[in-house]
Amino acid sequence: MTSLLLLASPITHAATPIDGWYSNVFGGYAYVPANISTTRGDITYTNANYESEYNAGGSFGFKSNPMRYEGQVTYLNATLSHVYENGLKKTKVRGNNNAVFGLVNVYYDFPDVIQTISPFLGVGLGYGWIDMKIDNKLLTDVPDFSDAGSAFAYQGSAGLTFNFAENYALNIGYRYMGTNRVFAFNHIFQAHLANISAIYRYDGARYK
Repeated sequence: MTSLLLLASPITHAATPIDGWYSNVFGGYAYVPANISTTRGDITYTNANYESEYNAGGSFGFKSNPMRYEGQVTYLNATLSHVYENGLKKTKVRGNNNAVFGLVNVYYDFPDVIQTISPFLGVGLGYGWIDMKIDNKLLTDVPDFSDAGSAFAYQGSAGLTFNFAENYALNIGYRYMGTNRVFAFNHIFQAHLANISAIYRYDGARYK
């Protein structure tokens, strides 16, 4: 019984995350819906479809329980699967969609639902830089497409944080990210992201 209590004590202690500065790195799955509807020359590009790819990034922020405030940078990459050109589906194409977003986020951390595990909700505002390339080298009679644009961006997020130590934590979360219309593509940009984050809280030494 004594040994069981000793094992349980650090878990109980870890259930209360500390306030102060923190940083995290994250990565995971990305799904990018169709995001082009524009005409170049005599070709109209629509309904670009992407293979599910990845996102990665990091953030730096401050926690004042139950709130968190942070600046975040996210990179997304998606590989083109097919696109419609003048209403016809073209699969013999290559290309990619890359984006970088800078956002300011605010989170609310709920009390633990299970020891060491707390849900969170967040919203963010910022700006995104997006580029797209469609390579028609397999179709010699069709020109390539390449362009870039930028737009106001926003996101909503939800997830769970596992506070397994005073100054270390992991979280898993979902984010929806969107923009207003990107002029270069005559369409909004959207992404659905699933992430795992590793968090380090710098003020852990105050609690030792």
